[in-house]
Amino acid sequence: MNSDNKLRIVLLRHGETVYNVEKRLQSPKDSLNGKGRKQILALRGQLSNFKFDRIISSDEKRAVESAEIISECTGLGFNSISLIREKSSGEFSDRLVSEVDWSLVKGNFMDKKIPGGDSVKDVLLRAIEFFKMLNNMPRGENVLVVSHGTFLRVLFCLIFNKDIQEYLLNYEFPNASYIVISRNEKGVWQLENSSLIVKEKNNNG
Repeated sequence: MNSDNKLRIVLLRHGETVYNVEKRLQSPKDSLNGKGRKQILALRGQLSNFKFDRIISSDEKRAVESAEIISECTGLGFNSISLIREKSSGEFSDRLVSEVDWSLVKGNFMDKKIPGGDSVKDVLLRAIEFFKMLNNMPRGENVLVVSHGTFLRVLFCLIFNKDIQEYLLNYEFPNASYIVISRNEKGVWQLENSSLIVKEKNNNG
């Protein structure tokens, strides 16, 4: 429990993965590489200051591996859920970004999707459900959420009424970085700390 009686949420992106380096479209089987594990281990001191009451992770391997490292350091178990998975690349999963024919993906920004994958709208609908979960959590708790770059940016935009297209196209959520948000006694969400940075052109986030 924290002393200011706020619900405090730390939104953490998993560490660097094999596919991040290879510039492949991610899938649930992608995993942390050596650097990614070191990145999460390096956060132990910062994250221990929050004295978490619970840890929630995406059930995709790279997020679970990140949560496991933190769990081992804190002695606190974690729950993994599919609701906060990354945007699915469907039939393009595991392919090199440079090898994908993007002309096959048609439609507007929010609705277009790779065959068998998610649209941004699909991610938003999951984020809405997860935000309901966050709003039902009691004041005074510190909660760590381990998820993914696209999902967390969409969630951030939902909570703070930001333009999703703007943030997905122009902002990056670096590996092993985090955003801290809190809900005060009046139910108002506030941004305490953000690691979002302007995305470099042609960067595979």
